[in-house]
Amino acid sequence: MVHEKILKARYKSAQHFEETYRSSLIDFDFAAGALVLVRNSRTAMELNRKSKPRYLGPMVVVRRTQGGSYILAELTGAISKTRYAAFRLLPYHPRTHASIPVTSITGLSEEELDMMTHGAEDAEGTDDPSEGDAELSDA
Repeated sequence: MVHEKILKARYKSAQHFEETYRSSLIDFDFAAGALVLVRNSRTAMELNRKSKPRYLGPMVVVRRTQGGSYILAELTGAISKTRYAAFRLLPYHPRTHASIPVTSITGLSEEELDMMTHGAEDAEGTDDPSEGDAELSDA
């Protein structure tokens, strides 16, 4: 009885939050091949963050996993081992609207990308979310 009331209050609170902040909540659903910028969240706690880049990229979206995180690749075709949460990504607006298929950037077939995506979902959630920033912040 009490548990049901608490759940009902939680859902009502979540619905009220969505209604209140409807104009500022944006759900980007990036398609494969979209260019994105990655928020460099590692610099948020550093004292010299004014001189560090806030965003890394642009990077190319390879896939969206079942859990909602994204597999990204560099423009050179190197696929990142870490998965990126959707809240860290922003769309990149290029000056020209050229579209390149993801398979030609990475050099992998659709089947290989599928195997990589489904194999990564088993280990998803076990990695430290800031591990990927260490590789990219040195660039």
